[in-house]
Amino acid sequence: SDIRGVITIEVEDKGCGIPDVEKAMEPFYTTRPDQERSGMGFSVMQTFMDQLDVTSLPGQGTLVRMKKRIRGCVES
Repeated sequence: SDIRGVITIEVEDKGCGIPDVEKAMEPFYTTRPDQERSGMGFSVMQTFMDQLDVTSLPGQGTLVRMKKRIRGCVES
């Protein structure tokens, strides 16, 4: 595939992981309903990115990969 004009951002942690990534990506889902949290992190990322992939293993951490096509790039 043509990767020119595409920026990829990867954020990885070695935290507790996400047991159910699909559920966690639902708008307004939060693991802390007792606190003032909106649970919109993944929804906001999806809104601004062309592609969002989240992989996670409980007890091992999470990798978030975001891709965005940059329009108007000058080719060399």
